[in-house]
This record gives sequence, C-alpha cells and structure tokens, in this order.
Amino acid sequence: MKRIFFFLCLFSLIQLQGQKLIKKAFVGPETKYIQIDSKYCYQVDLDTNNINEVKVEASIEGEYSKDLVITIEEQGATVLLSAGFQPNFINPNDKLSAHKVISIKLRITLPEHKEVSVYGTNSNVQATGDFKSLMVKLSDGRCVLENVIANVEVATQKGDILLKVPSGNIVAKSTYGEVQKETIPQGEKLYNLNTVEGRIFLKKTK
Repeated sequence: MKRIFFFLCLFSLIQLQGQKLIKKAFVGPETKYIQIDSKYCYQVDLDTNNINEVKVEASIEGEYSKDLVITIEEQGATVLLSAGFQPNFINPNDKLSAHKVISIKLRITLPEHKEVSVYGTNSNVQATGDFKSLMVKLSDGRCVLENVIANVEVATQKGDILLKVPSGNIVAKSTYGEVQKETIPQGEKLYNLNTVEGRIFLKKTK
C-alpha cells in the first residue's frame, strides 16, 4: 500500500498557490476502481480525460486549513482518495470546529473508463465525463450529473439529484419528494436515481 500526502513528493507534483493545492498522482493500467471519501468537502467536481493520472485541485479555507491534507492510498486495483487532517492534529473542544473545517472544494480529473464511487454527507457533487461506472451516495448534498457516460447509481437522503443526458435507461424514484422529467430517449446506459426526501430533475441535452 502506498500512502501519498500533499507534503510528500512520492509520485506527485505539488504546487501551493494561496490556499489552493494541486497534486498529480500516477495511476497504472492495473487500477480499476477509484473511491472518494468527501466527508470534509462541501463541493466535489469530477471529470475525466484520456490520461494515466489523477489530478486533484483542492481549495481550502478556514482556521485549520494548514492542518488539512489530501491522502491517496493504493490497495491492489483500488485507489482511495480522501481529505483529512495531519496525524498530529488535535481538534480543540469547539462546538463550531466541525463547521469550520467543512470548507474544502475538490476538483478531480480522473482517467476514463474507471469504476468510481463517491461517499459524502453534506457534499455537493458535480460530475461529467466517461466512466465505466459511477456511484454517488450522499445525505444532504446535491448531485448534478451532466453528460455522464456510465452506468450510474445515485442515492441521497435529502439532497436533490439533477441528471442532464441526451439518452439513457433512467429509473428515478423519490420517496417523499417529486420527480420532474423531460422526455429523454432510451439509451444504452442505466441511470438509477434514488432519494428519500430530495427532488429529482431529468433534463434532455443535445
């Protein structure tokens, strides 16, 4: 297992521009799965490109920005990406501290045709690109998918879901919310969208 931090130079290129951190990490052909833990992120923007690396741009604000790091772990065919604290960080007994640290914005560019999963609570996730599959699980966060080429599964508790695609096999269900949909032609990819209290919006693109 390889553990790569922003403050290390192993398989990475790091730049510091104000509060923006930029990292590139090599991803070999044996990597099939990418899992993103967005617990401390209020916004995650995903896209894909014909590359063999993961590129992460992190914009960090807040009192504890100097203590935050991005971690990438390789476990066999899986790459794990998360935001967290340096090992020696001690969280003060401050009722507002949890609110203060949830201030990371991530922009992530991934290789095409990978199986990608995103897990978060209050994170807003926006994705576009060509994935083998994409799974997003959120609580209050909103999920926006625009021209995502993949078999997709999205589940939220309260967060809204917006899907913009030219075609697809779409299954959309909101237990206590509403589903607003335009007429979208049948297509090859499956989009399975579920929310308990949120709303679902389906829009056709060209």
